This record gives sequence, structure tokens and C-alpha cells, in this order.
Amino acid sequence: MAMTAPLMSAVWFPFIANLLLQIFDGVLSYHFLSEGVPEANPLVSRVISEWGVVGGLLCSKTFACLLLFLIFALRNRRRSLTLKAFTVTAAVYGCVAIVGLSAMLLQLTE
Repeated sequence: MAMTAPLMSAVWFPFIANLLLQIFDGVLSYHFLSEGVPEANPLVSRVISEWGVVGGLLCSKTFACLLLFLIFALRNRRRSLTLKAFTVTAAVYGCVAIVGLSAMLLQLTE
């Protein structure tokens, strides 16, 4: 039983971190879209053009979170693959967050 707790936290932490990154990305995207910056992702841009900024972002972020839940649901079958998927996803969204925050800080200094 002692072995289960570290393995559970090894999957739970990246899962929750990825969910938080999705929320942060949604808020950051909303900020930039309301400043007039166009959405770079063509799929998200299409959804936003159909449903508006708030609806499009909610839809795309909900879909991304559902995919994260699917990855999490498969954790018992392919733990190693689950951890790799969460690591790659967090790395990509982490870099996007850093670039977005940097752009915000540059905008504030102007």
C-alpha cells in the first residue's frame, strides 16, 4: 500500500498542473483576444469566429480538459505513457504561458 501513494501522486500532480495550465491559457488568451491580438491556433480561431470569444474559448478549453481526463483515465494501463503525455503537454503550455506573460509585461512597460 505504501507503493501506491507515490505512484498516485506521480500521476495526480501532472494532471492537476495541466488542468491549471489550461485555465491559465484560457484567461491569457481572453486577455490578448480582447486586446485585438488574433488567435494563432486555426481550430480555436474557427470556433471563436462561430461562437464568440468567450464561447469559443470555453469550448476549446473544455475539449482540451476532456482530453486530459481521457489521458488520466488511461493511467492504470499505461502509466509511463500517461506521465510522458502530461509532461509534453505541460511543457508546451508552460512555454506558451511564459511567452504570453512576457508579452504582457512588455505591454505594461510601454
